[in-house]
Amino acid sequence: MSLPSELASIFRIRQKSYKMVLILSMIKEYKETLSKPLSLLKVAEHFLYYYRNAHDNGLNTDSPPSGVALSWNDFTVTQTKTLLRTPIDALSSILDSSSETISFKSEIWNTLDTQTFEELENYAATELNNYNAQIATNSSQGFSLREALYQVLNQYAQAKTEIFANHSLGTLVRQSIPEYIKSLPYIDQDYKVQGSIGQGNWATIPWIAILDKRNTATTQQGEYVVYLFAEDMSSVYLTLNQGVTVPIKEKGKREGYRYLEQKVAAMREQLPLEGLYQDTLIQLTSSGIGRDYQVSTVAYIKYNREHLPDEDQLLSDLQNVMENYKQYVAGATEGDPTTLPIFKYTMAYLYYGQGIINYLGTHNSRSIPLTELIANQSIVLKSGEDAKHPKERIQQVARALQELGQLTHENGNYSLTTQGTTYYHTMNASIWKLSMEQSRILRKHLAVGRESSGTNLVNVINLAISLAQELDTFTFNPFKDVFISGMGMEEEWSEVTQDNRSRFMLNWLEELGYIVKRDDKYRFQAEEEVEPMDTLTVSERITAIKTYIRSQGFYYPHALIENLYLSFKTKPFVILAGVSGTGKTKLIKLFAEALGATKDNNQFSLIPVRPDWSDPSDLLGYKDLTGAFRPGRLSEVLVEASKESNRHKPYFICLDEMNLARVEHYFSDLLSVIETQEWKNDRIVTHPLIQDNSLLTDDQSIYGNLSLTDNVYLLGTVNMDETTHPFSKKVLDRANTIEFNFINLEQYPEELNNIAEVRALQAPNSFLRSEYLQLVNVYKEDRELIETTTKKLVRVNGILEQIHSQVGFRIRDAVCFYMAYNKRFQLMSDDDAFDLQLLQKILPRVQGSSSSVKRVLLQLMQEALGRGISIGDYMDDASELYKKWVISDSTETARHPQSARKIAFMIWRLEEDGFTSYWLS
Repeated sequence: MSLPSELASIFRIRQKSYKMVLILSMIKEYKETLSKPLSLLKVAEHFLYYYRNAHDNGLNTDSPPSGVALSWNDFTVTQTKTLLRTPIDALSSILDSSSETISFKSEIWNTLDTQTFEELENYAATELNNYNAQIATNSSQGFSLREALYQVLNQYAQAKTEIFANHSLGTLVRQSIPEYIKSLPYIDQDYKVQGSIGQGNWATIPWIAILDKRNTATTQQGEYVVYLFAEDMSSVYLTLNQGVTVPIKEKGKREGYRYLEQKVAAMREQLPLEGLYQDTLIQLTSSGIGRDYQVSTVAYIKYNREHLPDEDQLLSDLQNVMENYKQYVAGATEGDPTTLPIFKYTMAYLYYGQGIINYLGTHNSRSIPLTELIANQSIVLKSGEDAKHPKERIQQVARALQELGQLTHENGNYSLTTQGTTYYHTMNASIWKLSMEQSRILRKHLAVGRESSGTNLVNVINLAISLAQELDTFTFNPFKDVFISGMGMEEEWSEVTQDNRSRFMLNWLEELGYIVKRDDKYRFQAEEEVEPMDTLTVSERITAIKTYIRSQGFYYPHALIENLYLSFKTKPFVILAGVSGTGKTKLIKLFAEALGATKDNNQFSLIPVRPDWSDPSDLLGYKDLTGAFRPGRLSEVLVEASKESNRHKPYFICLDEMNLARVEHYFSDLLSVIETQEWKNDRIVTHPLIQDNSLLTDDQSIYGNLSLTDNVYLLGTVNMDETTHPFSKKVLDRANTIEFNFINLEQYPEELNNIAEVRALQAPNSFLRSEYLQLVNVYKEDRELIETTTKKLVRVNGILEQIHSQVGFRIRDAVCFYMAYNKRFQLMSDDDAFDLQLLQKILPRVQGSSSSVKRVLLQLMQEALGRGISIGDYMDDASELYKKWVISDSTETARHPQSARKIAFMIWRLEEDGFTSYWLS
């Protein structure tokens, strides 16, 4: 086709067949008169003749506008002239018209010759034939809206008992019915049609909605036409309705309902709504959500399953409701030619903008000309001097920042807005990455844009937010489909462009905290779900913890806090062992306080263990004789920690003197549940500690399916003496055991300047929460470290096999996690970290009185020293070896000194008492 570009795509978006017939009528009039401009009356006569002739010959084509005439033979030329305003407005880029004439624009006339006229005529005729053929196909293919609705009403109850995925009823509601509705002549490109039977699970109320994309792109807000099926499938309602989710979320239920009711009243006053019910008697469900539909429904028609009207009546009713909807949208947008928002910015624009913001903030006393920004591109643009087109790059990025409310541009000069100045002052030290506070500023700006008309960028991001919220949990393609459709760019953009723009938008939403991604799935998260970013690095946070503890007059050995942190990060269960009075409980309390977790805010709980505890009910709770659940202290804490508003706060539970009773008896449920940790969306979840179906209905909402949430950290203090019970390997495998036995009584409180000003710094749960649950989670990141650590454990296991105390995969993974976190945060050397793991995960397994135990200890000493020793020489008497380590001021060196010292004590006890254990040193 050699048509001019201005004419080559004028029928891409069809408004019925009117545009094609108008162009054919104009060409016919021009051929007959060869005059310019053309008589609008004559063109209207040609236009009307086409439809009357098609009607008389039984051809498939559009019907006359509803409510004006029953057939084209009853339609007048005057009415036709009025009707022509619709296609004339749609073609205003190529047509000029007045009340009496119509003409192509002068620049279009200049391109039209005999051949071009013929091509334009063929183009219009071909498009018209294709359009009419689609109408004929819809009539002949046998699809019946009545049969489809009846199928849903008749089969949905049974379908809900069957597998959700790929169910034929889902295909009918999501695809077949929407495709049919889209083919109706009064449903054009401005409309999105979608159906739903639920997201992953069967919905209580399935629906099929028709949304004018100029008004709303989501069923959560705005107005639309929707078929709603009653919960008991006795009826289906055709309604003119409103989205409930967003108004209630933003205004609260009471004010949200009031807003919806006021909108209903206004729309009923504005629209004819002939033949529609206008009351609150719509009954879809017996549950509380029924009230949502009563306050949001503007008007409706109810169809009972046993008395569905015929196909013509259903289509006539739908056209009636659509005419009301169109009238409402036209009135809502009158005088405001709003266009659909289009997304055109990659994620890089947000990062590049940091350089411009930083430069403007640094020179905030004056406006900055574009030429100055270009001259300083090496610091303004992340790509520095390598930018090929710095002027265009800076202008494009600045335009995005303007749309986000961060800067203004006037007479070639740029300056920060008030919001932009705040944005500048909340930058990270590394300016090229958004700080959490900057993300919050942008989120707030977007929220304001939802309340009022925003810029194109704000509107399109808000469109994407609403779509992600509606999808909830989704993969890439479902989001792309609704996002591209919401912008009306299905035909405008190629498949590659659609993919790229959709991925860019998902990157924006992820950066701003609206969605989280795990593997190939995305999940929408509400504002209260967004975890605050820690403003301190891990090393800075640990220094702050140490400073706080010292300010309270306490001092603990070197690297103890780092060790405690890494132990928690590896697994949320730590045991502190040692003689009474060494500050074990105090350490836990001070560590928690330094992170903002106190007894007063219920984030720190001390639970003394009683010697008579014999089962989990002492911790979790029990059912009394009436069947009511009586929670234990642990359950009360878990309920508090599991609240959505608390999910980003760490909760510490200290079991004081936990081995006064047998740990395996009262702690067995928790030991088992810890091993069921798995990622679900962006959270670590476990199997329930308390089953929902074991409780009375009143207790289920509070304690049902209660689990160990990923913000709960368990600590146990133990004293090893004749009054306590030893630990089994089941306990030791699941914990890091930190010992407090080497006491220096000559430690004195340090004097700190401004000690009163040392305050606890609230930490988010992300500081402590595990990130690795399986070795595969870390293996790709640090393969060399994992393999090196595993080789060390293989050597250790070869030694432990002699006394049947070798370790399994659980301990291997835990040690590897500990080593990986240590390397990532650079808290200590690899040798020092492995030393602590050898001390805390391996040595507690060794005990006994045989020569085999002694040989194992000597071989482990060899590993700890990092050099060979004559093991045979020490089998009878190892005093020469261990005496070097048991004295407090020993100058002996070793690769793993803390383990070497502990092994020396264990050998000493074996030779002195004939028995040794990690706990008896």
